[in-house]
Amino acid sequence: MKRLMAVGVLVAVVVGSWAVGTRHGATPDVVEGWAMPNAMGTAISLHDSDDTREGNGYEIAGAPWAGRDDVWHTGDGPTCVGTDTAVKTRVRLGIVDVAAGRESFGGPRVVWLRCLG
Repeated sequence: MKRLMAVGVLVAVVVGSWAVGTRHGATPDVVEGWAMPNAMGTAISLHDSDDTREGNGYEIAGAPWAGRDDVWHTGDGPTCVGTDTAVKTRVRLGIVDVAAGRESFGGPRVVWLRCLG
């Protein structure tokens, strides 16, 4: 009986370690366009061209980003997009579609942003 319990505990530890250590990866879709920020610089409207047509909205707060100098930043930002709601900045985005879960909403998420020169 002790041997059976020991095997059961060992199997539980191995399966638990595998589940915790497993990383889930995703390859982002890469899109380019003209970004217009909100007044706080935390979200953008992405447009196919530099005109005033309606674009797709994305939250960018917290996404790693690179400015025109090709230096990558994490944390606050992306500041290269700015906060002037009337100015469009040419950008490239990495977007991953996230499945909805019990504790999160699904949909597209910006995983990185690069401001283009």
